[in-house]
Amino acid sequence: MNDLARRYAQALYGLTDDEKALRRTAGALMEDTTLWAALRSPAVRAEEKERILARLPDLEGCGTLLHFYQLLAVKGRMDLLPEILDAFQDLALAQRDCARCVLTCVRPLEAAELSKLRLALCRLHHKRDILFDVRMDPSLLGGFTLELEGVTYDKSVRGALAGLTRQLEERRMA
Repeated sequence: MNDLARRYAQALYGLTDDEKALRRTAGALMEDTTLWAALRSPAVRAEEKERILARLPDLEGCGTLLHFYQLLAVKGRMDLLPEILDAFQDLALAQRDCARCVLTCVRPLEAAELSKLRLALCRLHHKRDILFDVRMDPSLLGGFTLELEGVTYDKSVRGALAGLTRQLEERRMA
């Protein structure tokens, strides 16, 4: 994740912890493809972007978020919004003693498997709960990888084969 996105998320979290409003309003901006393109376009002047945002009904009554979006637009950093949302969510989760885990697997895990994995990770990382961001990657060949709080666990067939290859090469060089 981009360090700049993290810093924006921290600044915003210092002003508001309303994750629902942030998700709702950011979703409204990004789902409207014409609006989203205009807000990210260097061809649209900063003042025009500010005016567009100020007139959006989805941002009525959301002064802090409106000003935040206007700042991103004026600075030409609207592209960071998806990463800022993720970083903001990480801050909100940490406040509740929870964490997000990127789980990459070949096939979706069964509910019981996810539950066991969640329990083990909660114990290992001393968390109340783990929120999974599940991604599919057939190139893993089997198993899964986990990314949690800067730690990567590789329990994939591809990872095991790579490890075996390294061991064989090390033995051959010795």
